[in-house]
Amino acid sequence: MSSYDSLMKGTRFGPVIKPGDSVASVLNMLVEGRANPAIRMPHGREALKDKDIETLKLWVDQGAKNN
Repeated sequence: MSSYDSLMKGTRFGPVIKPGDSVASVLNMLVEGRANPAIRMPHGREALKDKDIETLKLWVDQGAKNN
C-alpha cells in the first residue's frame, strides 16, 4: 500500500476494500485476523491496536474516501 490509488485499485485477485462495507473488505479481514490468523496483517509485525482497527473499520464503512 503505497498510495490511496493503489490501495483502491486492489490486486490481481480483485479489490481489497469494499467502500461502505468493512465486513466484506479483504483488508479489514486480514487486519482483524478474520480470514486466517496465519496471514494476519501486517505480516511479520505486531498486530494493529484495537483503536486503529476500529478507525480503519469506520473509514471503510464511511466510504473509504481519500481524505
